Amino acid sequence: MMWLLAVLMYCTGLQAQPKMTMAQIQEKAVKGDPEGQTLLGECLLSGNGTKRDYTEAVRWFTKAAKQNYPQAQTDLGYCHEAGLGVEKNFKEAVEWYKKAANQGYAPAMNSLGHCYDAGGEGFDKNYAEAVKWYRKAAEKGNAAAQFNLGSCYYLYKGVDKLDYAEAVKWWTKAADQGNTTALYHLAHCYKVGEGVEANAERAFALYKQAADRRHVMSQYEVSNCYHRGTGVAIDEEASLNYLRSAAEAGYAPAQLELGKCYDMGKRLEQDYEEAAKWYLKAAKQENADAQYNLGNLYFYGMGVTKDYEEAAKWMEMAAQQEHVGAMCGIGICYYYGYGVKRDRAVGRQWVNRAAAMGSEYAQEVLKQIK
Repeated sequence: MMWLLAVLMYCTGLQAQPKMTMAQIQEKAVKGDPEGQTLLGECLLSGNGTKRDYTEAVRWFTKAAKQNYPQAQTDLGYCHEAGLGVEKNFKEAVEWYKKAANQGYAPAMNSLGHCYDAGGEGFDKNYAEAVKWYRKAAEKGNAAAQFNLGSCYYLYKGVDKLDYAEAVKWWTKAADQGNTTALYHLAHCYKVGEGVEANAERAFALYKQAADRRHVMSQYEVSNCYHRGTGVAIDEEASLNYLRSAAEAGYAPAQLELGKCYDMGKRLEQDYEEAAKWYLKAAKQENADAQYNLGNLYFYGMGVTKDYEEAAKWMEMAAQQEHVGAMCGIGICYYYGYGVKRDRAVGRQWVNRAAAMGSEYAQEVLKQIK
């Protein structure tokens, strides 16, 4: 199951700004026009064309919301939910979303569905209600709601049964509107054959659509496709370009893989300093493999100054995440006193844990430290 689905699509009432000058928007707002008041609030909220000011944004949203303008009510709900310009108040956010949703405003319906889906302070989750509101918004063509509704079918939340085909149906609708998250998940379905017949070429095409719109996880998948020749001819240059794009955008698995390329010297010229740099970026995001690899570089002084304390620090972080190699590594550090106070009992405990998880290397180490 894709871990990505833990993150649901969320949208506010924020709309693309019309071709009006700030002076024109301000003039409409001052005259009491709710559209102008909402647009001014959105400019203040986003910092588009003016200095960002959340408090002032809320003031203008409130004026328009009191005129029952659904877009403003949705924006105001978002401010209360996120604590922008006002004290965070989940229940107040829900009330504003309801006012807009009951007028048939699709972004508010999706936001209300998200509230029931995720829950919040003083507000219990209700997956059935979430599905109800997602469906209302999805049927109005809201792409974020279409993705969320598909996710409910994929995860069996608030629906009658687990239904990958229904998930694919709704994700396709969202993807057809250019929703990059839907494109990514739809590609996964074609990749593994969930809800549709597996089709590597179709999966690659969908990943690439999202990747070319800067969806970093899709960039990583496209890199893998080009590297392995999955659904497309092998193209190592293209693979590395997409991999670097995802890594530079902060995606930890891509940073790890780029670090490995420099570390092993198999796809790029070997460069331990570059390997350490990329491992560090991923390690700071709690990527256990990167933490372990970085620990090894510090242990042996490859690309960095040899530092047993740093080596032990990163290995222990990875070991705490059940990384088998790191368990063995930190066990050796404790047993011999590399970078930590020597403690043979603790060292044996770590190596024992690694051995119990099937590490043949750890089983060999145990024979030497008993």
